[in-house]
Amino acid sequence: MKKIFGLIIITMFMLAVPCVLSFTPEKGFYAEYRLWKNPELPETTAFALLKKHKEWEVKYFFIKDLVYKYQILDIKNNIATIRICFEGTALGYGHRVTREEVPFRRIFDIKLNLDTLEMIDDNGDPWGKWLFWVKLGSYDWKEYTVMKNWNNHGNVRGWIDGPYENDFLFEVLHSPYLKDTTHFFCLITLKIVAQKHEVIYPSFEEYGIIASYKDYKTSEGSVRSGGYGGYYLDEIHLVFGDGEEKTYPPGLKMRAYYTEDGLLLESYGYWIDDFVDQKLGIVVLNLEFLYLTDYGVSNDILIEDPKPEYQRTSFEKEVEMMVGKNEPEETPPKTENPPETTETPQEKSETQLPTTQPNNTEETNILYYIAPLLVVAFIAVFLVLKEKR
Repeated sequence: MKKIFGLIIITMFMLAVPCVLSFTPEKGFYAEYRLWKNPELPETTAFALLKKHKEWEVKYFFIKDLVYKYQILDIKNNIATIRICFEGTALGYGHRVTREEVPFRRIFDIKLNLDTLEMIDDNGDPWGKWLFWVKLGSYDWKEYTVMKNWNNHGNVRGWIDGPYENDFLFEVLHSPYLKDTTHFFCLITLKIVAQKHEVIYPSFEEYGIIASYKDYKTSEGSVRSGGYGGYYLDEIHLVFGDGEEKTYPPGLKMRAYYTEDGLLLESYGYWIDDFVDQKLGIVVLNLEFLYLTDYGVSNDILIEDPKPEYQRTSFEKEVEMMVGKNEPEETPPKTENPPETTETPQEKSETQLPTTQPNNTEETNILYYIAPLLVVAFIAVFLVLKEKR
């Protein structure tokens, strides 16, 4: 009986493993996120505060049709090569800037350590944290590194909490995959200290980011931040359980993830990560919602090669075009897939990823459950027959 009891314990452990390790990144996996458009507004945009700028009034711009997507090109020794594309249309705003629209595209290949979820350089040294999926495990306010070096000021930490049932928050989220999700967990950067009326979180001020750079007078005579040629980052307003209200300086907000695989489901408020900060030169993205619109596994490479013109680490050229200093360059129209080329069969095979079936995670998960059951059943029968002898 002790042996059979031990087998039951082993079976329960083996069945629990797929629940914790159900999401295994594979070659060809891709995900796409877009800026949610408010149907009540004629044009929904994200606000991008630039990390580097010249002595212009323009230190930011607005982005419409924002797309942030990636695909895993290869995995070797648990190091993934990931191609990231950040594209949209920049809209000029502020003093001396017209409303001319300037399309942009940024594409980079990065290396990601799948054990630590840190982006690494050619020497294997970590330089940033990846936020589009989180390893599953304990959700009980587990401390988590959100960024490695935000605005050259070092680590940003948050907390993983959950899971929550979908009726807790999903009425305000917009991903088309919400209907298939019963629970989610959060990466939260706001934490109440010992249930008191105080919170700890990474405020912009702590990381060298001012909330605004110009004040202006309203028609009523009051003074506000932002305005003509300026910008304003919203404060965080909290209402506690007993009704007391407090306002805190601007800072990062929450991301929601799938409980099934740890994939980023949606983010709202201020978005920033080490890739956007260090590769693109955008220190803060203020958007209403960045939400998952597509994901799966593809045999084909869905994002074109990172040409030199797509690897600029600032938006100086786009700003120059918006202020009228340069003539606009020819920018190719945005496409979901790379344009067709006249490749030979050999060249085509070299650019394709190994053949896999898209969205085969359900079949894989079933095998995770069946295989250990068959092994345990075989051992149990063997022990019973042995005892009868």
